[in-house]
Amino acid sequence: MKTLGYYLWGATLQGIIIAWFALVTLATFFSFIAESGRTDTVYTNLHAAIFLVYKLPSTLYEYFPMATLIGALLGLGTLAANSEFTAMRAAGLSIKQLIFSVLKLGLLLAIGIFILGEWLVPASDLHARNFKAHLKSKNIVLVGGAGLWVKQHNSIYHIGNIINEDQLSDISIYTFKDQHKGLKSLVTSKTATAKEDGWLLEDVESSIFEETRIVKSHKPSYLKEDFVNSELLSVATVEPTQLSTSELTKIIEHQKENELKTDKYELIYWKRYSVPLSALVMLFIAMPFLFGSNRSGGAGTRIFIGIIVGVVFYLVNRSINELGIVYGFSPIVSAFLPSVLFFLAGLLAISRIR
Repeated sequence: MKTLGYYLWGATLQGIIIAWFALVTLATFFSFIAESGRTDTVYTNLHAAIFLVYKLPSTLYEYFPMATLIGALLGLGTLAANSEFTAMRAAGLSIKQLIFSVLKLGLLLAIGIFILGEWLVPASDLHARNFKAHLKSKNIVLVGGAGLWVKQHNSIYHIGNIINEDQLSDISIYTFKDQHKGLKSLVTSKTATAKEDGWLLEDVESSIFEETRIVKSHKPSYLKEDFVNSELLSVATVEPTQLSTSELTKIIEHQKENELKTDKYELIYWKRYSVPLSALVMLFIAMPFLFGSNRSGGAGTRIFIGIIVGVVFYLVNRSINELGIVYGFSPIVSAFLPSVLFFLAGLLAISRIR
């Protein structure tokens, strides 16, 4: 059984790698076409290609569940077409044993894709944002998480969290004396909200550094007209999908403390766990097609069915996620419900196999 398990793993991995490579190549090609439409004298086609290289881990992460389904049908479908599954069953192995052997590989792959989504994807996306932001403006520097440093004249702004293009939090404004001979003032604010005539800073603490003393003051709110350019924020705005679970947790806590909605961030948080699970479910979904009638179609038919099922899962998943945000469903339900539904469908299909 151990030898057969490795044999099944090899066929499955081969199919998944081929399908994964094909899907990611197509997605990257179309993304390059889209990025080419945004190029100019500063952001060239070469820069667009480098940007997409940085985004490659994110693309790999996004298409892995579908690649798992198509790859299993492609790799194990060859064994089914050659009646190797029939020979294994004739040798005394049950369908449950064969499925369990493949799912053990799926569990390892799910752990691997979780690690990819938790650490590599946010880091590579940060490099991608840094790369594009540097081209758009020489005065902007992105740091880990949602942090942002911007130099503007004699001032340096630090923004701890970019919630969206119209709302910021944990702001510090460092103003220096002429020729940077020393720190002139430090202004901190808990939140900043975009208005038509500037930015409204709230809970403002200011410290003015004189030669012999420091003068401190507090204002409940303050309207600052010459603050961060909205174009820079559009480049630096961090999408929830680009954050690690620890960073998402911090933002969720911050939103709750300020009585703001957290549904979008909670959904992404739970999807960080549901995406690896969905890859395991896609592998499970492939099993009924492999152990069913092998004479009803060849590899092309199985791959076509895999693409259809994968697209249906993608659409159902996106629809439930969006409807959950609109109608206020529990984020954990919205994240895991599609995988649960497809798992039950696969379980029903496998129970009918003889």
